[in-house]
Amino acid sequence: MIHCLHGAVGSYRDWETFGKDLGESVNPVDLWRLFDEENPSLTEAGQSICNTADSGDVLLGYSMGGRLALHALLADPEKWRAAIIISAHPGLIEGQKERLVRDRDWAELSQRDWEAFRSQWNQQSILASLPNGLHQAESRDQKPVSQSFLYWSLGTQKNLRSKLSQITCPVLWITGAKDTKFTALAEEVSGLLSDNEHLVIRGAGHRVPWDQSKGFSAAVEDFLKRLPES
Repeated sequence: MIHCLHGAVGSYRDWETFGKDLGESVNPVDLWRLFDEENPSLTEAGQSICNTADSGDVLLGYSMGGRLALHALLADPEKWRAAIIISAHPGLIEGQKERLVRDRDWAELSQRDWEAFRSQWNQQSILASLPNGLHQAESRDQKPVSQSFLYWSLGTQKNLRSKLSQITCPVLWITGAKDTKFTALAEEVSGLLSDNEHLVIRGAGHRVPWDQSKGFSAAVEDFLKRLPES
């Protein structure tokens, strides 16, 4: 089973085509439901994700979902067979306060004007476009999306670099060639993981799985085929 974690302002539906292309059992996790009863921190959310998986499962996370995946891997490093991390940040070294202010502004806008929020979110240069197959959070998710900018902000995340060596399973870290910032971050952390591959996919930006869906699915399929038998 592959547990797939969507990005900020995303939807579990983002993984519908991916599951069909891969031919594997996929569990598209609706991260917004983690806010149904409480406001979990990144660490608490990572533990919740870990608790719903079986030993030997694979974890896949994109962007915000990639950061949550790292927390789930650290919650129980021996539980996972492998992980695929896409366009994720290991944690800020500086600038946490500025990021918190920025994310609080996003949270406020999402509550005040949902359509303006979604439009401005997609206009960010790092996102560039809204590719086919990429869904977005619906109006029913307005509150948890807003909460995620407060409780899962990169400004609240601890710098995970010193902990990455605790992740013992094979990790495939994927970035897009057009996304120079996150490609540089992936190169930086490559040597910190005990069993890591970094793959840069040509023609893709930050939204790798949807910018180059066939290349992405092929890369994941190849990685999974090369894993040792559990």
